[in-house]
Amino acid sequence: LVTGGTRGVGKGAALGLGEAGARVYVTGRTERTGQSTLPGTLAGTVAAVERLGGTAVGLICDHRVDAAVARAIARVTSDTGRLDVLVNNVYASPEQRAAGVPFWELPISYWDELTSVGLRSHYVASVYAAPIMVAQGRGLIVNISSSAASDYSPMFGVAYGVAKAALDRLTADMARELKPH
Repeated sequence: LVTGGTRGVGKGAALGLGEAGARVYVTGRTERTGQSTLPGTLAGTVAAVERLGGTAVGLICDHRVDAAVARAIARVTSDTGRLDVLVNNVYASPEQRAAGVPFWELPISYWDELTSVGLRSHYVASVYAAPIMVAQGRGLIVNISSSAASDYSPMFGVAYGVAKAALDRLTADMARELKPH
């Protein structure tokens, strides 16, 4: 399962898994062209995965809605009986850009978008996935981070860096608790 797989790193992860022959479930909010000003769609990612030899299923999912995330994970396990890999990639791309804008001039909603979708959603998906992986005795959770976690990024600013640093800590602490399993 690759969250936020309609564009960027998430799409790249889905394509790589597909190229390796995996059955890939991809979440996103953009089902088809014209629904978003951003490039990339679920249908486009599904088609690309299948061109590379994988099987793909696109799942409409707004990761700000916990029940939608639970449904996506339930769909994977219902179809396959397992969940081998969770790639947490979903990220909010706020309309306001931080490049060159000091944090005090950005709307507080910029922080909220980055931490609720870019951080919280990784935690939520992992909460739903971990019990499945623990019960099956194996699994891999991959959280996509950034060098902005350790070095200031003038392109993305303070809120982005803090969210990615917190994601790195989340990853390390979840790994510690999952290690015995």
